[in-house]
Amino acid sequence: NNYMVFKGTLEEYLFVSEIVPERMYMFNKDLKTGLSVIWNIGTKAEFIIDSQPIAVKKDCFLFLTSFHTIQKIEFEKLRVIQFNQPFYCVENHDSDVGCKGLLFFGASTIPKIRIDHEEKKQFELIWKVLEMEIEQKDDYSLEMLKSLLKRFLILSVRKYRQQNLDINEDSKAIGIIREYNFLVEKHFKTKTTVAAYADMLFKSPKTLSNFFKMHIDKSPIEIINNRRLLEAKRLLKYSKIPIQEIAEELSFSDVQAFSNFIKKHTNKSPTFIRDN
Repeated sequence: NNYMVFKGTLEEYLFVSEIVPERMYMFNKDLKTGLSVIWNIGTKAEFIIDSQPIAVKKDCFLFLTSFHTIQKIEFEKLRVIQFNQPFYCVENHDSDVGCKGLLFFGASTIPKIRIDHEEKKQFELIWKVLEMEIEQKDDYSLEMLKSLLKRFLILSVRKYRQQNLDINEDSKAIGIIREYNFLVEKHFKTKTTVAAYADMLFKSPKTLSNFFKMHIDKSPIEIINNRRLLEAKRLLKYSKIPIQEIAEELSFSDVQAFSNFIKKHTNKSPTFIRDN
C-alpha cells in the first residue's frame, strides 16, 4: 500500500509514502512533526502554504518544516518523505549534508528544486531502496535508512545550489548566509537586529550586508523582518493568543510598535488580519 513508517527505539521516525488525494488526511496528521520533502510525481500541484500560493510542476520538490502551515493543496500524486529530529538531525549533520539554512530553516521562502530526466533516475533508485529497506525492520534498518536519506538530501542540496545560488564565486559567503538564516530561524523572537546576528557570526553588519548584496536579493534586516512577519501572521490567524501577547512574544516594545510593523509590511492592521 506504499504507506511506510519506520519507528526506532529512541522515537526515531521516518515516513516514506506515495499519496493520492484520498489520503490527504495524512498531511494534516503527519506533516506536523519534523521535516518533510514533497516530490510531485503527478501533473501540476497547487499549494497554499502560509498564505503563499505555490505551483509545483512534475518532478519538483518542496522542503518544509513543522513551522509551515499548509492551507490548501490540489494534486494528483505526491511522494512524501518525512523525518524527525531523533531520526536525522539536520543541525548535527550539517557538515555532511549542508542543507541547514538551504533546504530547511531557510528564513521566509520555501525551497524548491526541479530535477531532469537523468537526475530523476538517481532519486528513483534511492526511493525504491528506501521502500525496500523500511520493510526489512531489522537491526541494520536505522543506519541504512539514515544513509539513504542523507544521500537523498545531498543530491537535493547539490541541485538546489545549481538552481539557486551563484555558488562558485564565494562559498564562504554562502556559508555565512546559510548560518545567518539558521540563526534567525532559531532566535527571531528575541533577537531582532542585524547587529545581534553579526556578533554571533563574528562579522560586522556591513560585511553581512555586502555578502547578501552579492548573493541574494534580500538584505539581512529583510530576513529578520520577513520571519517575524510570518510568525505574527501565523499567530494572528491560527491562534487565539491576544495581540498584546503576540507583540511581547516577538519582542516588540508595545502593541503600537507591533501594529506599526504589521501595517508597514502588509497595509493591514493586526485586527484585520486576525478577523479575515
